[in-house]
Amino acid sequence: MECRIITVMLVRGILFLSFLLASPLLAQTVPPAREGIAVTPATVVWRDAPASLPPGSQVAVLEGDPSAPGIFTMRVRVPAGAVLVPHWHPQHERVTILSGVVELGLGTVADRSKTVMYGPGSFYVNPPGAMHFLFFPENTEMQMTGIGPWEIRTPDDAPSRSAATGTLKLRSIEPAAGQVLTRSTEIVADVDYSIRGFREDSHYFTIAFESTIQGKSFGSEAPVIGFSPSVPAVSTLKKAAGRATVRAELHWVWGNAELKRPIRLRVFLHEKTSERTSRVIAWSDWIDYR
Repeated sequence: MECRIITVMLVRGILFLSFLLASPLLAQTVPPAREGIAVTPATVVWRDAPASLPPGSQVAVLEGDPSAPGIFTMRVRVPAGAVLVPHWHPQHERVTILSGVVELGLGTVADRSKTVMYGPGSFYVNPPGAMHFLFFPENTEMQMTGIGPWEIRTPDDAPSRSAATGTLKLRSIEPAAGQVLTRSTEIVADVDYSIRGFREDSHYFTIAFESTIQGKSFGSEAPVIGFSPSVPAVSTLKKAAGRATVRAELHWVWGNAELKRPIRLRVFLHEKTSERTSRVIAWSDWIDYR
């Protein structure tokens, strides 16, 4: 069987979905939220995607305006064989796989051996600044919800020369890997970290977790105990390197119907880029639980 790989060229200053900011796609009328929104598969309006997406791709905006401040929801159809090279987002990216398969990996090199496969019904969240890449082995339809204006940035599209880089190593974690997590579980992780380009009150930790079973997953980010998840800057680090203890509780999300076992988690180290956005500069390996 012939395997056709379609690559998308992302150059400095050109964003994967930046076409939404000036595309006729946005000319379609989407009712304001106060009027209610109801969409069925038969009423979704699909339009051909511009050349910045692989040939044959289509996009449909269901809610809001990706070019303007505020929430939006859109669907994207991507053909089999497509590859999205490493990129990152200033805001959280929330993705649901409706059909097909997505192979998602983290890092600045698109290494297919380091991806995780997400099939129909899967859901994942990429935190702001997390460099990631995608392979599409099948024709795939996915739904994305985010906060506009929508931006996708490449490694060459660096925020500034002073942007920080970091390393993070997990020394120990409680409960130990392989244990059963419950609603009352408190995660306690001891990490060694180092930040090049450190700025005081600009770096902080979060704990992200994901559950996967039979191709379905639930992913989210747990707030660090004692700090509001909507104001992460209050948990910022005071020195460029050292050892830190990161704590988070899981009771806040345990009632979500999407949560399945087994569960895994990892620690992220962020750099604050504005009052509302950040980028991930380092992360630990996944830790598996039951």
